[in-house]
Amino acid sequence: MYDSLTAAELVEWETAYALDPWGPEREEMLHGVLCNLIDACHRTSGQPEPPLRYMPFVSALAERPRMTDEDMKAIWKSAVAAWGS
Repeated sequence: MYDSLTAAELVEWETAYALDPWGPEREEMLHGVLCNLIDACHRTSGQPEPPLRYMPFVSALAERPRMTDEDMKAIWKSAVAAWGS
């Protein structure tokens, strides 16, 4: 249906995601908070585990090294070459 995305549309999607993220990261955050709440309700002593303890996907993302600008440019160049633009 759509074969291109304008810069304005991309900014709009990025803004929408910044306001209300979606996808597996968001779901994992929700599950981490719910596990933390259950842990806090049923714990008899001590502090409950922090929500991040129950978020293996988010924790794994935090441990990965950050991509450099050159890495991102290389990915985009290979994507453009693959799509034939």
